[in-house]
Amino acid sequence: MKKIYKYLLILPAVFFFAQCQEVLEQDVYSSIEMNALYDSESAAEVGLTGCYNRFFNESAYSQLICYFQVSTDDVKQPSGWCFQLKDRTQLTANPSSGGGYNTPWAKMYTAAANINLFLEKTAEIPDDKFGGNRKKEMLAEGHFLRGVTYYYLTMMWGDVPLVLELKTGGPEDNEIAKSTQDQVLDQIKADLTIAANDLPAVLENYADASETNLRKGRASKWAAKAYLARIAMYEGEMTTALSLSEEIINSGLYPLATSWRSIFDEPMNSSESIFEQQNDYSPGFFGSGQFGWFMGFDFEIADDVYDLFDTADELMASQGKDIRWEFMYGDHPWSNNIAIRKHVPPRGYADGGIEQLNFVLIRATELYFNKYEILIEQDYEANKQAALGFLNTIRARAYDPDYENPFWDVPKGTTGIDALTLVDVDTKEKMVQAIRDEKRREMIYEDGLRWFDLLRWDKEYAKQITNSTTDNHLFLPIHEDELLRNDALEQNPAYQ
Repeated sequence: MKKIYKYLLILPAVFFFAQCQEVLEQDVYSSIEMNALYDSESAAEVGLTGCYNRFFNESAYSQLICYFQVSTDDVKQPSGWCFQLKDRTQLTANPSSGGGYNTPWAKMYTAAANINLFLEKTAEIPDDKFGGNRKKEMLAEGHFLRGVTYYYLTMMWGDVPLVLELKTGGPEDNEIAKSTQDQVLDQIKADLTIAANDLPAVLENYADASETNLRKGRASKWAAKAYLARIAMYEGEMTTALSLSEEIINSGLYPLATSWRSIFDEPMNSSESIFEQQNDYSPGFFGSGQFGWFMGFDFEIADDVYDLFDTADELMASQGKDIRWEFMYGDHPWSNNIAIRKHVPPRGYADGGIEQLNFVLIRATELYFNKYEILIEQDYEANKQAALGFLNTIRARAYDPDYENPFWDVPKGTTGIDALTLVDVDTKEKMVQAIRDEKRREMIYEDGLRWFDLLRWDKEYAKQITNSTTDNHLFLPIHEDELLRNDALEQNPAYQ
């Protein structure tokens, strides 16, 4: 990473001083200018906003989750960009399609560098420069962002370099070996625990607005705990995952939305949203246009997804049954293919459509699925009625009498789907499968959740659908340019 850390260091200075040409013309490595930036609460707020921007950049998180999605059984193998993710034996350190998969690596490390700079410099600002507990809260937000940045990096690449301080030395200072995924996850949990402990239940200095809701768009105690719960599920720490999931549920702050469509219809920010990317042209947040573009117009629904849902008796002609299917099964603006429209408003890319729609990273429904998956594994007989009740609560939201389909000339509304009975789930195995299937329906094309679930539920199946011959193929290769920049960096064993 000899060269990577050069642009990692340049970008924070260029961004934060974007409106001051005099500063831009000066040496961006100047410690004087870096110190001058972080001298007050308001300056630190600018720095923190920059950290969010870097994480949510359309070539960072928003591009990375395209890779998670294509890897799953929910998306057909593309003919172009990302096609090798479905055939990992053809994936190399410099693949012919997809730009080498190195752009989100670089952008996520750009975010990490911004965050490290923020944490170091904000800690040095005198406490009396801040009002109330804001300094502690801002540092906790920084730890949250660093935690989730490394979370997505390690879930895509496995073992990755763990950089926890700003690197300002020569090339040799940037030769950083990989840490194991276990070590990276330990650091992620440490960062998220700081955020969970030091952030309040609600950041009340931000408005609880319906359109741009920074309480949902920024870190919170509960968002940190939700990621900790997700990691605990991945690591098989079910007692921890259950405790965290129930704590969030019992907070009462994130009741399940009564209307499923409210979760994804503009302006979004539904009652159950815990952490949601705010995309509305406002200063401080970039859009997720890249994800919206490829999920909406390039990638296709996998064949078995059609069998997963209760679809209309005649697609595009008769009344729909499940709003979750009708909402995402959309018209393509220039192709005969069906478009995945869950994250693309009916106006498409017109008037900032794909850039302006929010993206939900964590919502309360996921925590409920955690809870009942664990309870059924612990004691099917004692928990089967409660789990059935939850599944039917989720399934009941498929009914939406007011939905007017913007893509097809079909009768108004969706009819809903049948409730499950104990006869349908009369064994532990059937209940486990019902929970997994309902989670897939409910949360399809959200974050990287399906891929994360496959890695812990059935790694052999994940290998099958990606043509991976080893467990190491389930992680991406490191681009050859990164290996040249960092002599201490070793290639993923599957691609050596």
